[in-house]
Amino acid sequence: MQCDRNKRQIRAMARGEIIGSLKIREHARNCLRCQAEMSRERRMQRELQALRSDVPVPGGLLNRILDAVDTLDRRPAVARRRRSKLAGTCVVVVALLIGIGSRSGRRRAVQAS
Repeated sequence: MQCDRNKRQIRAMARGEIIGSLKIREHARNCLRCQAEMSRERRMQRELQALRSDVPVPGGLLNRILDAVDTLDRRPAVARRRRSKLAGTCVVVVALLIGIGSRSGRRRAVQAS
């Protein structure tokens, strides 16, 4: 088994995101290189968690962000979405009409012959 090919899965296993296949778990139990990779990943995750609590958040930042989001003008996005739905509906209706028209044209051709 190539360790480099499974490095992403080994790291995800170390983070607890996936369990991993039986073959990869067995390999990781016996491979010193993969065990070291898992150990590095776990250490990095612990350090990142420690940094999360060390960074101070300015007071009122959350309220300022929420106020900024509330002031955004969403009307253009809503109008685009409505136009897209209308255009999609029109395409479906035209396709149905063409399908119905071609079906009745075939019936006439069959009846004429």
